[in-house]
Amino acid sequence: MSGVTRYTPQVARVTAPSNTEWEQWGASDPFWGVASHAGRKRGDANPWTAQEFYELGANDWALFCARWNDYGRLPGKCVEIGCGAGRLTMHMAGDFREVVALDVSEGMLQVARTHVTAPNVTFLQSNGVELPVASGTTDGVFSTHVFQHFDSHDLARANFAEIARVLSPGGTAMIHLPIYTLPKGLGPFERLLAARRHVDALRASWRRRRGAAFMRWLTYSLDWIFETLPPLGFTDLEATVTPYRHPFVLMRRAPAVRQTTERS
Repeated sequence: MSGVTRYTPQVARVTAPSNTEWEQWGASDPFWGVASHAGRKRGDANPWTAQEFYELGANDWALFCARWNDYGRLPGKCVEIGCGAGRLTMHMAGDFREVVALDVSEGMLQVARTHVTAPNVTFLQSNGVELPVASGTTDGVFSTHVFQHFDSHDLARANFAEIARVLSPGGTAMIHLPIYTLPKGLGPFERLLAARRHVDALRASWRRRRGAAFMRWLTYSLDWIFETLPPLGFTDLEATVTPYRHPFVLMRRAPAVRQTTERS
């Protein structure tokens, strides 16, 4: 789409470690890599067909969009982080003036471009950290089943900082996150979770050296969400669960502060 304004980073580009796995899924089984349902892999008795895969996207997007509408979705330009094979992108095209769909896997994007041909959709490859979109030009950012596969909360924070950068003041984001809460006084359990994350990181490093395709699983505490996002410039945070038990965080880019000069 010729109207897309590209963003040129001012620092050296970086990549997310988990990109390796998603490039593998994009090459080997794009549909199952996105919708990892039992028995639906290539070679299984009942693998995904394109029709079934995109019909599943229609059902999910109807639920997600209704919740976003209740929060205050703007119908202008939307950036989708981790579009995969375009399961949701196909249906998002009918609810936004423009959709910029991003993924780290060129294999995923090739499948998406084949099946999603709406003229208001542009597919771009990203590096899993930076969003190749100009600052302050986006009315909405959406992502589902992506942040749960990051290697660390630091990587998630970097992505949220990018979301804040590309959103226009008053623009909103709807981001899927596996959320948990703990009663006060359970510090030992938090330390146990931290130890588990460390073990998972070591296991992931070992699997990558072997060239294995796998999926990381990262959860987010409600405290992390409400401590991390407001300093990045977000306001009106809501953590919610839709029907299908998809936990989302909705947020709004804080409007620009108007400065006035008093005359004596």
